[in-house]
Amino acid sequence: MNDDFWDDLLAHIRQRVLVPVVGPDVTRVDIGDADQSFTTLIGQRLAERWNLSVPPGQTTMDAAVAAFVRERGQDEIERLYRVINDIIVEVDPEPGDALRDLAAIDDLRLFVSTTPDRVLAKAVNAVRFQGRQGAREISFSPNQSTSEQSRNAQPATATDTVILNLYGQAASTPQYAIHEEDRLEWLHALLSEKASLPDWVSYQLKEHPLLFIGCEIPDWLGRFLLRMSSNTRLSLERIPFFIAGCSTSQEPSLSSFFATYCRKTLVQQLDIDPATFVAELRARWVQQTAPRRHDAVGGAVRPLPDAPTIFISYMREDADAARRVCDAITSLGGDVWLDERRLSPGDAWEHEILSSIRRTVRLFVPIISANTEHAEEGYVFKEWYEAADRARSIPSRRFIVPVVIDDNDDRSPSRYRQMPDSFGRLHFGRAPGGEPDPGLIAMLKDEIRAMRRTAA
Repeated sequence: MNDDFWDDLLAHIRQRVLVPVVGPDVTRVDIGDADQSFTTLIGQRLAERWNLSVPPGQTTMDAAVAAFVRERGQDEIERLYRVINDIIVEVDPEPGDALRDLAAIDDLRLFVSTTPDRVLAKAVNAVRFQGRQGAREISFSPNQSTSEQSRNAQPATATDTVILNLYGQAASTPQYAIHEEDRLEWLHALLSEKASLPDWVSYQLKEHPLLFIGCEIPDWLGRFLLRMSSNTRLSLERIPFFIAGCSTSQEPSLSSFFATYCRKTLVQQLDIDPATFVAELRARWVQQTAPRRHDAVGGAVRPLPDAPTIFISYMREDADAARRVCDAITSLGGDVWLDERRLSPGDAWEHEILSSIRRTVRLFVPIISANTEHAEEGYVFKEWYEAADRARSIPSRRFIVPVVIDDNDDRSPSRYRQMPDSFGRLHFGRAPGGEPDPGLIAMLKDEIRAMRRTAA
């Protein structure tokens, strides 16, 4: 297998920026002793119900719906939405191994489902939340209600796991896409701004790498989706796309388009069985993240899926030192959020970060240095004052641990005047060049243990 493909993919997962787009070929379910694609099961049920003339072999939902329209005409098509929804509700299958493997990669925080069922959400809830409804589900449709749009507009926090049903979620009415003409209408609504995705979702789809797994991608749809997810011409694009176990191999003109007009590192394709790909991806991710899950004093650490977050606040000039602090905390078993989106402009991530500092961050670690001292302005100071404001409502435990990364012996915080006054009354940690000293290591261990006790 292509090592560059895997290394690039895992690097984006490690930074929690990769967005998987999950297609019907990986949305496999357990029915009795068999494992099969859920859309194939739906297609078979439809073909049997109306004795449809479908091509030999496995009958997908798309094929059955197309046969229904050819044989019975457009007048009865609205009934299909109710019937398909009834099948989904009646079967209510358990997710197969492929979806469970994908859900287990907990560095993935936003999933895009291209099927109308809730099987992906069911897998995420089973693996990450012990069966509780912990995943946030949002769906898009051209005629979405105002109240649903308002709910979806609320940005996700750093600890949220979100599933976006791009083509809507099954219902008894035409609120979701069941065939190619529906999907064309959904995409036209997005393109014409007749309807829109929430800003925070749109930002992630355009600014983050996408991984298409087990998707049915006709030539026209592949070109359109790729361009719609890009902020510039594809020949100039710098954000990568990954395609694995998709039908592009059956669309030679689409593969030729990618090879001709996209840089080799922009669109990377792997022809592989979708379930095999996801199992391999999980195995490689587990192997790569094993050091992050090992306590520095020995013994394996298993952070809870919704463990409290340690947030590192830093200036871009201090990024290298901040990463070393992040690695040190991770090695102690801490669940660290080091947001590197600040290294490029954008408003969506700023709102998400400030919202998380106000609500969900458990320990705030500001990186203090000569760079922060000499800066006339910077987004990092917004984070500091937001944290200082929240700290006033947390009197009984430590919330802020300022860390000085300068290489000097002056431990007095009084020399740093750019920070909020309340920081000066706190116990400072030291990490020269980003390497925590024994005193800071001990302090962080105590805080991580306290978090585990609280979460238990």
